[in-house]
Amino acid sequence: MKKTFGVILCVCLSLSAFAQIGPQGYNPNSVRPILESDVMYRTSVWRKINLLEKQNKPFFALENEITAIIIEGVQAKKLQPYMYKSTPRDAGFSDPMQDTTFVAKLSYFDPNVNSNVNLRASELYILEVKEDLIFDRRRSRMYWDIQSVTIFIPQGATPDSQLGDNALATFKFKDLYEYFKTTYEESQEKGTFEDLRAHWYNPENPKQHKCLSDAFELRLFSSRITKVSNPDDKDIITIINDEFGDDPRAAKKVLYESQKIEYNLMEFEHNMWEF
Repeated sequence: MKKTFGVILCVCLSLSAFAQIGPQGYNPNSVRPILESDVMYRTSVWRKINLLEKQNKPFFALENEITAIIIEGVQAKKLQPYMYKSTPRDAGFSDPMQDTTFVAKLSYFDPNVNSNVNLRASELYILEVKEDLIFDRRRSRMYWDIQSVTIFIPQGATPDSQLGDNALATFKFKDLYEYFKTTYEESQEKGTFEDLRAHWYNPENPKQHKCLSDAFELRLFSSRITKVSNPDDKDIITIINDEFGDDPRAAKKVLYESQKIEYNLMEFEHNMWEF
């Protein structure tokens, strides 16, 4: 009975996520694409990463913040930013952002000094990761396939972000992956730690830092699920607010539901092998 239910659930949920498919039957935005005919199950998951959390600090080491590395890539025209879109029917890369627009969004008018002020990379500590959870029936295993990474301007950092986090720009994870690899390898050739760039700082063994690309693939980050593909395309906060309204328990319920979804996805993968 459990196996039958699991198969039905797989088929139903796979219809709720939409992936961009290239001419060869692969998702061109995936770092390690899986043949579409081998995808038995797929659902999209959105996560928020707070880089100030202890587990995430290696991504945000002093003078090597991941946001600083990305900004440098845009300024060097090695990375293409995109306008932020949070919808399951759009891969998020249909609206490229001009470099000048990206740079302009990094500054704001500060009435205290009566001049424009530039945001520092250390102030940009919120990331959103959109990824697909895929079951590959050929290899009989689940994969987390990161599609995009979005930098957010934290609430209160600028006048425009007083009501909540504002999206700065979205990037293809595939582009970031290649850019991090190249930057890390080029800095390694210089031979000194001071020149090392695009690395995940290893606090337990500073002689064994990792490339940021590898750190993402190894899932060394801590995150909180904010949305999973659903018919109404609502995030967890909206769903809870619709149910609880102004109830003070709503904030705690949001965190609870996020953790519950995380455990349910783990349990779903486990139960696929039960008979």
